[in-house]
Amino acid sequence: MIYTVTLNTNESVAGKGVNISLVLKKLGVDSVATGIMANGENNVFKELDQAKIEHHFIKQDQVAQLDLFSSDEQKVPAEKQQELLDYLKKQLKMGDILVVAGSFAPGIDPVYLTDLAKLAQEKMTHLVVDVPYVNVLDILPLHPLLIKPNATELKHWFNKENEDLTTDELVELAHDMVVRGADHVLLSLASDGAAIVNLMHAYVAPAPKVNVVSEDGAGDTLLATFLAGMLENHTPVRNLADSIAAATDTTQNERLTDFESTSELQRQIMAHKITFEEAE
Repeated sequence: MIYTVTLNTNESVAGKGVNISLVLKKLGVDSVATGIMANGENNVFKELDQAKIEHHFIKQDQVAQLDLFSSDEQKVPAEKQQELLDYLKKQLKMGDILVVAGSFAPGIDPVYLTDLAKLAQEKMTHLVVDVPYVNVLDILPLHPLLIKPNATELKHWFNKENEDLTTDELVELAHDMVVRGADHVLLSLASDGAAIVNLMHAYVAPAPKVNVVSEDGAGDTLLATFLAGMLENHTPVRNLADSIAAATDTTQNERLTDFESTSELQRQIMAHKITFEEAE
């Protein structure tokens, strides 16, 4: 089973893990959407119910701010974070996939990612990560199955924010993450497409040009489609093209792709291969 984890109680950004579950469902892949969510975010739960996606969220009550002059958001208490870990510890089985996606709500330290990664390792569960935090580098020795950074995140993690890096240089940074322990790195390059990187080589492909309506959910679509392709044992080239096509279609819609136009888009995508010297 696949478990997608959303760790932000703000409905406007809660879509990461939820979106991944929704896209997987469109591809015929079942998952359980879980995480920590504020009570009252019925739109999220309604959408999951309509899609017939199982969900189990740790609920946090929204409490009115006592200090009207404070801009601090309500923080997720440690007991709620532990409750989620306890749930996952009970549910996860060998061979399952745990997908952690999106930013963390106030009160959840990025080091919580390490707690989730260690739990996945303990349960022999595959780990997939799409979060913006540099703590991703700390979990690479635990051999996550797939990491999905974008170019901005990758540059930040390697202290190269002020450098104008080429696609090949970004791919080299992704390859460094593989050398450190990640099985695969799926690098999102926005309108320039994406790359899939493993120890020996990478495939890079541009995205088709379309009229962009919204970029919301494109990265989630990219990751979910690629993960579904991995489960079907698709080749990296096909998987990359399918994923870029789906993500591109999401950008030309107000919501997630329905996959009706993805075949046409996929035919426009040509990948090229980058080969690395064998890692020492």
